[in-house]
Amino acid sequence: MQKICYDNINYIVFEEDKIRVIKMLENYEGVYYFWFENGASSVVFLECSDGLIAFDSSLYPQKFEEMTNLLEQKTSKKLKKVFFTHFHPDHTFGSIFSDMKVDIFMSKTTFDLLTSMDKVFLMDISKMAEFNFNNLKEALNQKNIFIFEKSFFMIFQDNVIAAEVVGGHTPDSTIYTLKPRDYLITGDLVFSRVHAEILNSDVEEWIDILQKMKNLKLKRIFPGHGKTGSKSLILEQVKYLNDKKKELPLEEKYKGYALTELASL
Repeated sequence: MQKICYDNINYIVFEEDKIRVIKMLENYEGVYYFWFENGASSVVFLECSDGLIAFDSSLYPQKFEEMTNLLEQKTSKKLKKVFFTHFHPDHTFGSIFSDMKVDIFMSKTTFDLLTSMDKVFLMDISKMAEFNFNNLKEALNQKNIFIFEKSFFMIFQDNVIAAEVVGGHTPDSTIYTLKPRDYLITGDLVFSRVHAEILNSDVEEWIDILQKMKNLKLKRIFPGHGKTGSKSLILEQVKYLNDKKKELPLEEKYKGYALTELASL
């Protein structure tokens, strides 16, 4: 693994299935953001005085553990909690199948969707990832899981985490607002120069949610895939979804966009 630092961004080059992949680690006032130039799912870490909190955990346990170990060394703090934005494997399986002992927080809808995941789909994604995800229910039973309904607030010293289940991309899509920073963690409601995964989506509801997001007081958006940015990411996502509704050829119109792991299934 090779590390390069430039303009507050750590470019980390590593081998994944014999392909050179670059993951970026950016730091925004104690909020650390991993994103990947190949369109893989992002992971957000919040540094608190007594430990680290992660939002989502990628598809691969080893990949999530590498990110966690890097930040634990950097901050001298241990990862304590993981919050899920939705049930898709590329956001949840990293921590579910990891041996790390952490508390996992998710909505009841997320839990229900995970525990009812189709066996054929688990076989397909296991084959794609070359990792056995077929024992999902057993892995969940070994975790310390906290379930909430539609929303909740948590206070950690000077940090307030507000969660809300909004739907759209998936029935369980959950957004997290970090106060007082006015940061928004959107999960896959927002993709940044990455083709959207439209697998369990209500596109009309998705667009409506994004339109409401534009009215929030936000300094920065952390998307489910791709580089962080401003509210302009919301406008770009609305445009993309409207083009999807019009049945325009998205891969041709958005040639520079990356393709995610799940979108390829």
